[in-house]
Amino acid sequence: MPAAASIFLHFFCISFLGIGGFIVTLPDIYRWIVAAEALMTPEAFQSAVALGQASPGPNMIICWAIGWFAIGPAGAAAALAGTVMPFSTLALIVGRFFAHHAKSLAVRAYRVGMAPVSIALLYATGYTLLAPNLSVPMLALAALTMALICWTKIPAMVLIAIGGIVGAIGLV
Repeated sequence: MPAAASIFLHFFCISFLGIGGFIVTLPDIYRWIVAAEALMTPEAFQSAVALGQASPGPNMIICWAIGWFAIGPAGAAAALAGTVMPFSTLALIVGRFFAHHAKSLAVRAYRVGMAPVSIALLYATGYTLLAPNLSVPMLALAALTMALICWTKIPAMVLIAIGGIVGAIGLV
């Protein structure tokens, strides 16, 4: 299968797992595009994620950057189309259903049950992004940031800026 078609198909399938946002799919995308298919190096994957995160707009812009870094413009188009098509259609259908049945026990149970799944997927994403350059100071900074987010009212953007400064001056 040509690389662009393969990227489209993988991103199409993985986008259905994006419960909690596109970013939670990164561990599987990494496993597939870096480890299994070798379309990117771990460093290129990190660069693509950083570019996608730095770009204005929703997190799923990361898929465009990953596709671009993997095989160029065709990869960017394939990854973007594969990501956007299924979840947009599904969001419309499920959104209407949830709005109509908001008070039902099944809908309320689903919302409560999916919260821990989304949180676990976010942790897996953080680990995947940290793993290639994992160090004790980096783990300490991640743990401190998580604790400050959970137990203080410090805005996340302030903590992100501090993390950027700490990384820029080479402390992690």
